[in-house]
Amino acid sequence: MIVNRAISLTQPWATLMAIGAKGVETRSWKTVYRGWIAIHAAKAFPLHCKTLCRTQPFASSLAKAGIEDLNSIPLGCVIAVVSLVKCLPAEMLTDLPWVERAFGDYSSGRYGFLCSDLRRLREPIPMKGALGIWRLDRPIRDEDLI
Repeated sequence: MIVNRAISLTQPWATLMAIGAKGVETRSWKTVYRGWIAIHAAKAFPLHCKTLCRTQPFASSLAKAGIEDLNSIPLGCVIAVVSLVKCLPAEMLTDLPWVERAFGDYSSGRYGFLCSDLRRLREPIPMKGALGIWRLDRPIRDEDLI
């Protein structure tokens, strides 16, 4: 496997995707891209996002994965890869579990990127992020993955 594309997610959403607690990424734009995509944890971790980590279901999902200390959450690096299999209008995603819905913005006019086949990296790979779906500085290969 060689992964050349990535999408940046702010924490805690990047980690929630990397631990398998989140399988749908919501955005205000749609994409025609399908295939393997790296999950990049954005460098910034705003205070309101840290505060959100102390609420449910964020706190329990992170704790279940052994993440208790928010200072240990990865920033500015690629942490996992997933297969982006579909992009659907949020209005079509009505049968998702409540926890998945809590991890996204499913309001009208938004899109859900449905992901599967999660693979975590052995070690986070530091990298600058970008908006949209972007090309990695260096590809992620099988030997990078658990």
